Amino acid sequence: MALIIEEINRAHRVHTRVRVDGERATLGRCFSNAVIVEDPHVDPVHAELVRDQDGCYVLRDLGSLNGTRLLRNYRDKSVKAAGVHEHLIQSGDEIEIGKSKLRFTDTETSVPPAVPLHHAETLFDRIATPTVAIGLCLLVAALGLWRAYLGTVQEFEWPRGVEVLTDSVIGLLVYAAIWSFIGRVVKHEAHFLAHLSIAAGATLLYVGWEWILALLNYNFSLAQVMPLLKLIAPAVLIPIMLWCAAFLALNIAPHWRLLASVLLPWGFLGLAAAVELGRMDEFSEIPPVSTALESDNRLWREPVPLEQFLAGTPTLFDITIEQDEEDQKEAPENTESDSEPVSDSDNRTNNKTDDAG
Repeated sequence: MALIIEEINRAHRVHTRVRVDGERATLGRCFSNAVIVEDPHVDPVHAELVRDQDGCYVLRDLGSLNGTRLLRNYRDKSVKAAGVHEHLIQSGDEIEIGKSKLRFTDTETSVPPAVPLHHAETLFDRIATPTVAIGLCLLVAALGLWRAYLGTVQEFEWPRGVEVLTDSVIGLLVYAAIWSFIGRVVKHEAHFLAHLSIAAGATLLYVGWEWILALLNYNFSLAQVMPLLKLIAPAVLIPIMLWCAAFLALNIAPHWRLLASVLLPWGFLGLAAAVELGRMDEFSEIPPVSTALESDNRLWREPVPLEQFLAGTPTLFDITIEQDEEDQKEAPENTESDSEPVSDSDNRTNNKTDDAG
């Protein structure tokens, strides 16, 4: 029976793995040890493993400066953490020497079956190439520059173009750098190009959705519901981006990854949607009208002639005031009572005027 000694990092991933099957093996920083641990807090010869008469291994601390500590046994939850000087190794024990963690496993211990590759792994491998990432970033920059040029009524100056290019590219680089740093710390895997490609692809989809909304608003005047329609793309793209980022950078269970990537953005977007729904019933003296510059070739419907439009304006702006039946009955009576009688002096004045004529 042999013993497998694994040095694990803070993310509980195996850093090195050594097989021990002799009668004695030492652990420490010296190159003469069977298990070499690169840790300044570990003694040159920190501890030893000795096989007993039953064929099991016993770990003995060799008077080290920082000692040896039993952390846990991942197979037996009843094992408690404690400092040890001599300990009978059981399969699943995790020992700490210095600041390094070592996991001991018997070679006869069964291992779980292989886990199938996630279908997203293939996609991430394909997009995590310099050609795809740089191409998507250039496409985002060109699309932003084109939109800025179309939306400018004055002469388009080159400093404005440089600003648009730098803003779009820097935003993508910062997003990818943040998630790459998190992945490096948590999983010791950066995946910078994959994060960059995902962010650039989501940006292109969002810009495309805005173009579709502008086209619809130009033809059907959807300014009142436009804020709600603009929330559809973030409600779809942000959960996908969060799921991909969590898959690449975090060590969390699949169900928790799905819940976090969906519930967090939908919670904030739901509040924004509730605010926009509340504003729809509010009266506005100035109706919402889009002031965006659009080309006339985007008009799907036939334009209405000016004479026909002016002929239908009364039906657009006239407001019919409905009155109650009691108010309609009282209206004639009030009219008669409000009429003033003609006096005799007024009659005499009218007669004199007629005679003079």
